[in-house]
Amino acid sequence: MNPRDLSFAAIEGTPPEIPFNPIVMNLAATIIDVDYSKVYCEKPEVMVDGQIKCAKFFGIHHVHAMSDAFREASAWGVKVHMDGHTPVAADGGSLDWREFDTVETPELQASPRIVQRLEAIKLFRKRCPDQCIVGWIEAPFAELCSMFSMIDVVKICGRKDWIDVYKRLLVRIVPVQLDFAKLQVEAGADIIGAGDSAISQIGPRRYKQATFEETRHLFEEIHKLGVKSIYHCCGDNSVVDKDGNDMLELIASTGASVIDIDTQVDLAAAKQKVGDKTCLRGNTNTTLLGDATGHIEDVAKAVARNIEDGKPGGRYWYAAGCEWPWAPRGMAIRNMAAAKALVEKMGRYS
Repeated sequence: MNPRDLSFAAIEGTPPEIPFNPIVMNLAATIIDVDYSKVYCEKPEVMVDGQIKCAKFFGIHHVHAMSDAFREASAWGVKVHMDGHTPVAADGGSLDWREFDTVETPELQASPRIVQRLEAIKLFRKRCPDQCIVGWIEAPFAELCSMFSMIDVVKICGRKDWIDVYKRLLVRIVPVQLDFAKLQVEAGADIIGAGDSAISQIGPRRYKQATFEETRHLFEEIHKLGVKSIYHCCGDNSVVDKDGNDMLELIASTGASVIDIDTQVDLAAAKQKVGDKTCLRGNTNTTLLGDATGHIEDVAKAVARNIEDGKPGGRYWYAAGCEWPWAPRGMAIRNMAAAKALVEKMGRYS
């Protein structure tokens, strides 16, 4: 079974073995000795080279075009700073949500950073057709944060009309996200991932009121394109508030094919709660994996526990809680190799 088929088999049910699908970004640039922001993120052929080399070297079952949270935002006019370890909005480069009505809807294929991702997916399809190819967009709340800055977006919650403000912004933003997803599917993506890196910061009640319906609509429309979806959710999304709003249940109810759960969420509990609704990916502690003084035995125990917790009944991809740490490179390689060996040893279903 090739990597694409194996990844899809786990989405649908019980595969022959657990797919090994850690999120590799900066590590891919490190492996091929290039600057992440200025080269890996900006040159499609370099991104593809790094992803394919990591997939072959570590035995990873997917390649992806995820890089940073500002591709769509840059098309809208957000100025992106490229001199750090990852692209971010430049100081003063975010848009003002109060003036959003005056901002023209972007022509996506006229935006260089949009075209870069499309070109990367086309190259993936050409160079590794048997791999599971993952395109990427931002989820609705994350895109608000990318365009208008997370601080300003959270401050909106203090207004009496905060829900209406979010809805007015998203009615223009979500169709552009869907257009970007469609372009990536046309370029050759098998799956579209959507990142919601800050959603844990507003909690289940606000999420349910303001962006849940838009997020569910996003995945419904992506699935109509004939592909699967990933919902990448950072932070502690296991919160159940005093009114019974359950963040994990809400996230699973978006209908995403795969849900990324971060280290703060208990994988076994998540498996019990939503494992029959969706495929889970996660969730070894990235702090442990990135500790240069950490002992390999501690890494092995953590990875083994994830495999044991995620394996029952299928519908599980192995990964870290978020992006795999990348420095120092020797430590990153050691820990990735150990994780792969354990998944191969413990992750077979027959």
